[in-house]
Amino acid sequence: MYKKVQSQKIGAAATGSFRSFLFLTTVLIVLISLLPSISPAETCRYGFLEEINRQKYPFAHAVLAREIEHIEYHADGSKESQDDVYITVLDEEGKQNHKVLSFSVNKAYGQLNIELCEIIRDGRSSKIDIAAQSHEEAAAGNSRSNIYNPLQKVIKLFLPGLEIGDTIHYRLKSRQFKPIIENQIYGSILGQYDIPIRSYIFTLTTPTAGKLNWLIKDEVEGKVTYRKTVLPGKAAKTIRSWHFQNVPQIVPEPMMPSFRRVAMRLLYSTLPDWQTIASWYDELVTKKLTPKTLLKEMVDKLVADKSDQNEKMAALFYYVAREIRYLGVSGESERPGFEPHDVNLTFSRRHGVCRDKAALLVAMLQYAGFNAKAVLIRVGDKLDYEIPLPYFNHAIVAVLDNQDNVTDFLDPTSETSRQFLPDYERECSYLVADQQKSDLGLTPPVSPEKNNFKLKIVEQISAVGNSQGTLTVNCTGFNDTLMRSIMMNMSKKEQEHFLERFFLNQYSTLELSNIKWSDPADRSRNFNFSGDFTVNTVTTVSEKENPITYLQPLLFIANPSLLERWIINQANMTKRHYPIKLGYTFSTVAEEHLTFTQPPQKIYLPKLQNQENEVFTATLSCRQTAPGQLLIKRRFAMKKTEVGTDLYHLLTSLQNFKRNLSLTPIVIENKN
Repeated sequence: MYKKVQSQKIGAAATGSFRSFLFLTTVLIVLISLLPSISPAETCRYGFLEEINRQKYPFAHAVLAREIEHIEYHADGSKESQDDVYITVLDEEGKQNHKVLSFSVNKAYGQLNIELCEIIRDGRSSKIDIAAQSHEEAAAGNSRSNIYNPLQKVIKLFLPGLEIGDTIHYRLKSRQFKPIIENQIYGSILGQYDIPIRSYIFTLTTPTAGKLNWLIKDEVEGKVTYRKTVLPGKAAKTIRSWHFQNVPQIVPEPMMPSFRRVAMRLLYSTLPDWQTIASWYDELVTKKLTPKTLLKEMVDKLVADKSDQNEKMAALFYYVAREIRYLGVSGESERPGFEPHDVNLTFSRRHGVCRDKAALLVAMLQYAGFNAKAVLIRVGDKLDYEIPLPYFNHAIVAVLDNQDNVTDFLDPTSETSRQFLPDYERECSYLVADQQKSDLGLTPPVSPEKNNFKLKIVEQISAVGNSQGTLTVNCTGFNDTLMRSIMMNMSKKEQEHFLERFFLNQYSTLELSNIKWSDPADRSRNFNFSGDFTVNTVTTVSEKENPITYLQPLLFIANPSLLERWIINQANMTKRHYPIKLGYTFSTVAEEHLTFTQPPQKIYLPKLQNQENEVFTATLSCRQTAPGQLLIKRRFAMKKTEVGTDLYHLLTSLQNFKRNLSLTPIVIENKN
């Protein structure tokens, strides 16, 4: 900038450049004033790195030694940013985690440039040849989602020769020339990571005109300071700076919510409310919803023989879900990633991504007389209500009543699900695209009974203790979706082997034969299967007078359903610092009918304890229905999709309950 200004004559254009120079100089002076006082260790170029060592950070794999990030926003929402980062590697895991740096950029909206990268070792720096050691590739998420977006890129920078004790220093410069929502300023940053932060200064420069709301969420006490400076003038600007200092690391826990929900974070936005986002998206979608003749004819055909509104809605939903493939090229012109294609184009191509399928279903429902609207949703997560941010990652559909209350949510993305809304989209933040009265909400949880796994066992126990019988299984809701999704792409032989292992994993001596199962592709009925089995569940101890037999019923031993097995096994920590995100509510209902071919003289039934709390219900009953006959009933219901730290002990107590139950026998006494 200095050389450019010096070489120009002071004419009209040069005067503008000189004013820009004065403004940038002022900003620099303000930023320097916002920096913390300089310690003696920082008087040399890399002096501050002397503070980073294993003694000070005994449990860290790496440390964010220093980061200075500055973003300048313009009134239209565009922005430029610069980020200067120092990361010190402390052990082998830290080295492996940082030997390749990845930076995302959507070229439909902006540009990213790696200006500098160097490795600092023993006070000396060695520059990385950025051109030789970096390459650009398509974002991996595109291929996983069957979407090709040629403008969504990841720049990877390789750091050959990185060693433990090295410090990585890089500088990024980026520009967002096209805001997603015009004339608005918004964003969020994390002030806490899975590595400690020694110093992170984040600075925003914004036009003073317009109100910027901001909030530090889940603040770590005493670890962040804030300063504000206003630069007067015709184009007045405000500089805000937050300094995160000596922030402890987050130690990740299995199945915890995302960092952006539990870490200290800064949220900022000029968006006054969630309605503003809803109106923006409604305007973006509505102009793509006008159906043409062929699409209208298809709707008429699909609902022609349906008199019930629910049947009509289901017919349209399953058509879009199953006949329009989830596949696409993201080629929208106005707002890539949010803007759907015209519904007639999606219909004629028979494929689209989530927003395309959602828009098509909205158009078809509206033509059929439903009050339907597009919905933005944050799958797998909850947004912070206090500061409106358009950080949604999926599009679905809502059907509303005459008072605009949502009666049904529909996600036509999945081609195999029988559910209108899959369970992993329950208790997620959503926003209905509307021009009048929309607010951020949470999709309602599903009743555990709707995701049911029903097991019935009928068996006979011979005089020598061998058991044989039949078992039948019927799945509903997400249990149905899970089973058919697993089996859908298997051969018949693989499906049979899977069902054999399904029970063998729980009962090591069980042998299953004559297995029958419904076609996973047949969505007209619930998935079910059955089979014959033999198993040894008794142990006999010989006594002088009366032999004692210990019977271990199948329902005492196992977690019958896949969901129950998987979720219960996740509670494997004695204590948690963050919630455990289970993701699903579900129920298991099981019956075991036992008949002894030779009725015992006496049967001693154990005293069973049931558990009922706000997280789950676990009941088990055992009674003698007739001489030589027992009926065991079991019910388990998981009521929450997420369990906080204050209730986590209930899950660990459930594990203890199940462990003790597996060691509890029914005692049988017979005469010699």
